[in-house]
Amino acid sequence: MKQKINNKHDDIEQEACCGCAQTNQNNITDSKRRNLLKYLALAIPAVNCFTGNTALAAIKKKSPESKLPPQVGDRFTYFSKRLQGPLIKISDLAKSDKQVLVVPVDPKTGEVRDGSRYNQILIQKLSKESLSTETQQMSADGIVAYSAICTHAGCPVTGWVKEEENYMCPCHQSVFNPKEGGGVVSGPAPRKLPALALTAENDELVVAAEFNSWIGFGKPRR
Repeated sequence: MKQKINNKHDDIEQEACCGCAQTNQNNITDSKRRNLLKYLALAIPAVNCFTGNTALAAIKKKSPESKLPPQVGDRFTYFSKRLQGPLIKISDLAKSDKQVLVVPVDPKTGEVRDGSRYNQILIQKLSKESLSTETQQMSADGIVAYSAICTHAGCPVTGWVKEEENYMCPCHQSVFNPKEGGGVVSGPAPRKLPALALTAENDELVVAAEFNSWIGFGKPRR
């Protein structure tokens, strides 16, 4: 009988010990889980800062000069980030090739003025003889420059009608004649593309004056 009672006490003591061990194990597991959650809470924002928000940080670093319209003396580089960097030379352009989308560059600082979509510009080399008198005066060695912003709804004028040597806006099919000062040939565009006067210096295209009309679309700004 005494032996049986002792066994019962032993059983109770053993169960108590097992319970303590299980509790300690659970506490360790919970502690590890909390530490892991704390780590993730700190790590995820850090990853976002160095990866997902990189583009946003780059945009915030744009200087005020990058948003200025083309300035007299500016050169040009390609709008495409993949090609952007080298200045565009007159010798780079072949006659009657499709218009090229570019942005201005400050030659003194190297600042690319791509901080505003209104700085997207079309340049193209055409036959001098095909240009109207007014257009010739704005051109350099047969190269013309126009705002790439359609005057109808603001889409980039990237279409090229090769047979007629005209530009076409892909959004609503407005057609512009680069040989006639960017005038409207057809479509809903209410006015011609603003033109940019050019000059040449050491095989480089140089901005000679500001746009000859306001850049944008819709009703004129006051």
